[in-house]
Amino acid sequence: MHDLPLKTDPFDVAQRQRLVRVALGQEAADTVIVNAQIVDVLTRELYTADVALAGGRIAGVGSGYRAPETIDAHGAFLAPGFMDAHIHIESSLLTPARFAQAVRPHGTTGVVAEPHELVNVLGLHGLHWMLEAGRGSGLRVYASLPSCVPASEYERGGAVLTAPDIREGLTVPGVLGLAEMMNYPGVLSSDTGVWSVLEQAQGRRDGHAAGLRGAQVQAYAAAGIHSDHEAVTPQEALERLRAGLWLMVREGSAARNLDALLPVLRGDWSGGRPPRRTMLVSDDVSVDELLELGHLDRLMKTCVAGGMHPADALALVTCNPAEYWGLHDLGAVCPGYHADLVLLKDLQGFEVLETWVGGQRGLNAGTTPALPGGAVSLGAEWERASFEPPASWPVIGVRPDQIVTDTLPSGSGDTRLVVSDRYGRGEVAACWAAGLHLERGAVALSVLHDAHHVIAAGADAGSIRAAGRALEALGGGAVVVDETGRVLAELPLPFAGLMSDAPPQTAAQQAEDIKAALHSLGCTLPYPVTTLSFLGLTVIPSLKLTPRGLFDVNGWRLVGEAVMRDA
Repeated sequence: MHDLPLKTDPFDVAQRQRLVRVALGQEAADTVIVNAQIVDVLTRELYTADVALAGGRIAGVGSGYRAPETIDAHGAFLAPGFMDAHIHIESSLLTPARFAQAVRPHGTTGVVAEPHELVNVLGLHGLHWMLEAGRGSGLRVYASLPSCVPASEYERGGAVLTAPDIREGLTVPGVLGLAEMMNYPGVLSSDTGVWSVLEQAQGRRDGHAAGLRGAQVQAYAAAGIHSDHEAVTPQEALERLRAGLWLMVREGSAARNLDALLPVLRGDWSGGRPPRRTMLVSDDVSVDELLELGHLDRLMKTCVAGGMHPADALALVTCNPAEYWGLHDLGAVCPGYHADLVLLKDLQGFEVLETWVGGQRGLNAGTTPALPGGAVSLGAEWERASFEPPASWPVIGVRPDQIVTDTLPSGSGDTRLVVSDRYGRGEVAACWAAGLHLERGAVALSVLHDAHHVIAAGADAGSIRAAGRALEALGGGAVVVDETGRVLAELPLPFAGLMSDAPPQTAAQQAEDIKAALHSLGCTLPYPVTTLSFLGLTVIPSLKLTPRGLFDVNGWRLVGEAVMRDA
């Protein structure tokens, strides 16, 4: 892809004048796509036309164009390429180039990445790397700048972004605005640090308001937040829309909200008129699910099967996200727009026949740039900790299809959880969880939103200790061991302990091996790595475990400090 993603595309007079000449038939285009059914997501109509491409853009939609290359669509449906307006590429466990290989066959041509996983580990260097890697990926990769690094004062990762860092990051080409403001207690309480971050962002301020209702939603919107992807019920979704927030409907591997919010997207509450300020996003989706089920294409399939008009469903991943992020040359099949296109066999299953990014067919991804740093260091404390949870602490209730957790009474747990600082600071905490059902052995991984410490879950302390040692030796990723400490499966993630540059099929098979090994040990979670990776995030209700201790998100306090004991 030749286009360099910028905050604002520069107006190239020579290029635009050529587009004018091609549109008037005075000059040949580079490529003409003929006999296509155009899906106009702006007028919500279908019509047959030819599309002329020149210099990576659309010169015209009509007839009579000439070009050295003609592509016959044979009546298939030509739509704008799909855009995921809020996704953490790192959660796919893939580098951007490998992520592109997984999603572009499903019609995805662009994403707005929120690299706070990488930035929590490596700081602004991680942001620059994500954009650099994105430029050679074969996708159009933009970014939103992480606003909460760390996510709250109760987390401590590998980096801290201050207000000056935010100001600097927002000037980086390809950064479209401020990413999800997760520290909503700080927003609502006028916390000085949080508001100094909000002050730096004069453009888009992305939201993250898990659990907020009523007056809290109004206050959050009044603070200058523009969107939210945390609604889980129709009432929460309507509250956000009525407060002027753009609604991002999330359907990822650990948080599935589309079915519950589909009535809102259909407009059931307004006589069948879909609300305009809506989008579909995946937020966090694993490589195995991408390969097995697809990406945004499967979400639109769900929408159409649930009664939405195909053009309305397509708008959720094309013109709507482009409008939200101010990408005025993306999201429609119109003259002057970037030639990011997808040819579809039908508008029910959204089977993809061909994709173009910047007018280029096929996927010729470049090499992934090196990424030093981000090793896993557990220290001597890992060997001497007892991993014995305090008996009085409540239990984390894990839900199989959500990233929110429940607060359960002490004594109701079935699996031991341990979180250890991965940056060599020697902090370790343990608690009980229910819903994992690990009967023997253990798993350890270095993906733990957002600070990305090491989380381990197991039936006994010995298995947990063995899993942690194996993970440290691996250099990050995920490891499953049996009750003897024998490694059953491993998923290496050498890029900051978060990503693999292996082919998607290889990484997916390794993730599947981890899942199968955990299921053989009794775990019942459908996507255990993704679910486990959210059990430390202190801005998603209700209980989460950090190296400092067990955190009550609703009460915004530590239930108890971690206590180190000799084994």
